[in-house]
Order: sequence, then structure tokens, then C-alpha cells
Amino acid sequence: MSTKALADFACDLSYQDLPDEAVDAAKMCLLDILGVAVAGSVTQQGKKWTEYFTRNSSGKEATVWDKHLKKLSCDDAAALNAAHGHLLDLDDVHTSSITHLGVVTIPTAIAIGQREKSSGKDVLAAIAAGYEVGARIGEAINPSSYRFWHTTAVVGTFSSCTAAAKLLGLTHTEFLNSFGSAGTQSAGLWEFLEDGAMSKALHTANAALCGIRSAELAKLGITGASRILEGERGLIRAIAPRHDMDTLVRGLGDGHYKILSNSLKPYACCRHIHSAIYGIQKLSKLYQLSPQNILHITDKTYSVAKSTADRPHPASAYACKFSIQYCIAAAILYHTVSQSVFSEEKINQPEIRKLMDSIEVVEDPTMESKYEHDGNQWGHRLEITLKDGTTCAEEIIYPIGDFNNPFDWHMAESKFSSLTDGILSHEQSVKSLEKIRNLDRLNDINELFE
Repeated sequence: MSTKALADFACDLSYQDLPDEAVDAAKMCLLDILGVAVAGSVTQQGKKWTEYFTRNSSGKEATVWDKHLKKLSCDDAAALNAAHGHLLDLDDVHTSSITHLGVVTIPTAIAIGQREKSSGKDVLAAIAAGYEVGARIGEAINPSSYRFWHTTAVVGTFSSCTAAAKLLGLTHTEFLNSFGSAGTQSAGLWEFLEDGAMSKALHTANAALCGIRSAELAKLGITGASRILEGERGLIRAIAPRHDMDTLVRGLGDGHYKILSNSLKPYACCRHIHSAIYGIQKLSKLYQLSPQNILHITDKTYSVAKSTADRPHPASAYACKFSIQYCIAAAILYHTVSQSVFSEEKINQPEIRKLMDSIEVVEDPTMESKYEHDGNQWGHRLEITLKDGTTCAEEIIYPIGDFNNPFDWHMAESKFSSLTDGILSHEQSVKSLEKIRNLDRLNDINELFE
């Protein structure tokens, strides 16, 4: 029974089981999503989510990651932080499962941890367990489920549930029941992209809430399907025409934790585009690329990237985050793909729209073969023809931030500081960095926000 094996493993995982590099990765993931959520909180959409979750919240159990650091109920704080953390498309991604795990796992782990006064070590174990469960389920269902189902929303209920269940001290039986309840609530459809709608943040907020609810119900004795993943009418067969059920338990417990194959994002857009952006940045240094000297750009990539982000005429700033054409053009024209380039003014400049018209995205058999062989290889090969007849090319499989080309602590801290500058004080930022680096020394996770 794969569901039971996965639940038992997550239940038994302790801080002492984690190698030093997994502990370090969990700390860096926490720092990353904290900074991203703080920055997301001050956006116009972020303010709407704040209004929604604060107007009826009762209790002061867990901290909201914004400039006020106010407290709400555990559920509301977790959901609001999960929403804020997904607004800028800068939250981490586990590539082989095509899942943003930090934004659903960590808000729950911190909120439940604050309410239960959990130690830093216990919170770190809960985070690592949440990543393990979510990544394995995502790998089992993708890429075939990805056409319709937003994986972060689908597996996020399990990642959130895992973090909550560990910090609530569920037994093996209760843990399995919590998975049953989590799986029956899993949802999240990609159709929102067609309208540039705001449902993406709802996916993460709801996943956090469903996970917490599932763990709390199980602790009260509410039962759930014991084979919610592999059952004949279970989640995996329901949403994935092609699946790999063995992935759920393959290598489980061998010491190679999924959090170590997680990636952080330097660009504020869909991760399927990052290799293209990184390639353009490298070529720009060599050839001083500009809209004036480019005749044509061909981006050869894998099928999932093309189906997700081949948008030659995106109609909104948010849709531009899922447009290979816009992100490549922005990297050339604006020399950055930070949040600043996703504004109505920037996306509608005639110069950038003309440059986008010269960019063609094609599915390439070589890139597709690499992706099928290894789900971590999200490759792009850029071929550029300049107006003077010069041609140049660059192939990128692992952009900066990928776990094969990872951030170091200096990069992670720089990202955090740049995102929170002007929102948190310098003193708050410095203390946050120090406490996260020493999270396993905290006896009570509430000390993180003191």
C-alpha cells in the first residue's frame, strides 16, 4: 500500500534523520518563501487577500508575513501567507514533480508550529517531510496530469497535511486517515490562465487550509480512504492518464531527500521559462543584444514548456509571466525579469511587442527527449539571427537557482533583502536572517518573530 508506506515514512521522520544538507536546504527554503510572501503582501492583489482573511479571523495564534507581523488564527495566517507567497511567481519549485512545495508546506508548518509552540528542529522535520510527500505524488502524476491540473494545488493538500500532522503528533493510523481526507479535497485547474484570473493564489491558500483541516480531523478520529493515492478510484488514476505509481515509494528512506532536488527562482515568472531567460542573458553579454540588431529568435524547447508558456500575444501583465516571448523580450529590452517588468506600462511598449513578434517557440525533439529521460531537465536552446547576418546559439538545461546550479546563502540572502527592502526594517531583515540560519536552536518557533 503506497499511501500507507508514504504516510508511515512521513510520520516517523525526525530531525535527527536529516543530513546537514537537507537541514540547510529547509532553512533556505524558509528564508525564500518568507521574503517572497512579504513582497507579495504589498501588491494590490495581496491587499485583497489580506482583507479577506483578516476580516473574520479570530484568535492570535500565528504571524502574518507582512510589514505589520500581526497575528491571526492559525488557519487564516497559514492560508494568507500561502496566498501572498504565490503572487509574484518567485516561490521555489521542485522541477521533476512540477510543484511549488514551499508555498504550501512552510506556511502550514510555521503556523501550526507557532500554535503548538514547536521547536525549530520539529518544524524543520515537518518541512522536509512535506516536501518529500508532495514531490513524490507530483512525480507520480506528471507530466500527464499537468495539462489540466495545477500540481501545486493538487499535491499541496498532502504537503500541508504532512507538516500539520507531524507537528500535531498524529499516530500512524491518524496520519494515514489524514492523507485520505487531504486527497479527497485536492483540486486546482489551469483554466484561470486563459483569463489571467487570480485563482492561482487561491490554490495555495486552499491547499494549506485543506491540509490543516485533514490533520485536525484525523486527530479527532475522522477516518479517510486508506488507498487515496493508488486506489482504483483514488487520486492518481483520476487525474493522470499516464502515471508512475512506483514513484511514491521508490528509494523512500534511502537518505536522498526530495528537498535536496528543489530549486529557487531568480526571475518573477513561470519556471518553464527560466532556462530561456538565463540563455538570453548569457548571449546578451557576448553579443550586446538589442531590439535594433535582432532579426529572429527561435526557442527550441520541450512540450510542457511550449504548451504552458507559448503565448505570443499575452493580454495582461499576469499573462506575461507565462509568456516565453515576453520574458525573452524583457530580458533583452529591460535587462531584467524582476517583478518590475510586469506592469501594464512595460508590457504594452510598442518596442517590446515588436520584439516579441520576432520570437518563435517550437517543440524540439532533442529537448523533449532530455525532459522525458529526466524530468529535471527543463531545457531551452536559443538560436538567434542578427540583422548583420551573424548567428548565435545557447542551450541551457539548468538555469541559476536550479538545484544543479544552485543559489548559495549569499544569493538567497540577497534575494530576501531585495524583496523585503522598504517593507521590513533593516533590523527586522538582519534578525530574520540570523534566526533562520539558527532555526534548529530555537526551542519555540515563535522566537522567529520576536
